[in-house]
Amino acid sequence: MELSVLALQAVNIALWAIDKTSGGALEKAGADILDFLTKRFQGKLKIRGSEPKLLEAAILSEAESDKKFQEDLERLVNQYQQIQNTSVSQSTESGVNVNVSSNSGTVIGQQIGKQFFR
Repeated sequence: MELSVLALQAVNIALWAIDKTSGGALEKAGADILDFLTKRFQGKLKIRGSEPKLLEAAILSEAESDKKFQEDLERLVNQYQQIQNTSVSQSTESGVNVNVSSNSGTVIGQQIGKQFFR
């Protein structure tokens, strides 16, 4: 994964995790990234309340100089994305979103080709 993309995604995930208060696999994966970044930049940069561009620049700098950091962060980001891509949620007109990207089953409202009912 390109470093700039990796850094941007890690920042977005960490900031998202700061705002979440509920549990679950996706929140846990986001919290893992937040924890990883918090420990790495402890004493150097405050993650909570930091400007996203400043955090992104710090991640880029760190990843360029430390390949282990880059590999560990990439593993965590990939894990988060894998969980995100396999999650299934459904939407209603009241504001809930639909995401059925990797669903092997059927979601109500999902188009399943041309079917004729008589």
